[in-house]
Amino acid sequence: MYPTLFTLGEIGIRSSVVFLVLGIIAGILLGWREARRVGISDREFHLYWISAIPLALLFGVLNGLIFRVGFWNALDNLEHALSNGLVSFGAALGLLLWGYLLFSKLSKFKKPIGLVLDTISLILPLILGIYRIGCLLNGCCHGLETDSIFGIVLPGAFGIWAKRFPTQIMLMVFNFALFAWLWSRREKKAFEGSLTFSFLIIYSFGRLLIDSLRTLPRVLGPFSLHQLTSIAILLITIYIYFEYWMAKRSQSE
Repeated sequence: MYPTLFTLGEIGIRSSVVFLVLGIIAGILLGWREARRVGISDREFHLYWISAIPLALLFGVLNGLIFRVGFWNALDNLEHALSNGLVSFGAALGLLLWGYLLFSKLSKFKKPIGLVLDTISLILPLILGIYRIGCLLNGCCHGLETDSIFGIVLPGAFGIWAKRFPTQIMLMVFNFALFAWLWSRREKKAFEGSLTFSFLIIYSFGRLLIDSLRTLPRVLGPFSLHQLTSIAILLITIYIYFEYWMAKRSQSE
């Protein structure tokens, strides 16, 4: 594919980096618009994204290191993780966690935490969808070989071209579709925080299915570490949602 999109002098600029930057820019611009609509000030929004982006990248790199090479070998393989892309679980959860901590614990800006997390969750799949274009060009996140009609000739881990499940394209389309659905629901959500629950549940379930088609090492039966993470996030989110629903129901009685 095109892992190096272009060069500046002797420095090669990777496709994954280019589309990650484009995704972040799009997320900031659209998030700024949504933040203004829901009453988050420009100062609050800029404070969030300026501090959140480095943390999200750090979580994404660390998550990638742990998922690919294991915790104890992580520091020795930093270059490998950077050249093979980030893992979106760490980046997405890092952005949500920092939003929660910043607006509810650390700063003087006190906003309804559900409103803040909904605003973050709304733009996450847009950023991830744009980033997946870079994954496709980079040749990472490739699928299993297949003879089915869904296969597309793509390179694998060692640059070997074969008919594979186009998991990069699946992830890209899935993220864009999730973003479009969340965007359509932003003005008619049932309660503050509902978009966040929807994002975590749908995203985890989608990753569980798509990652089953990827060439990932299986660590527990047929499940990869990515899938186990999806299952954990899915179950925890459903449990929190159930507890929230029960609490709201008790208050209304």
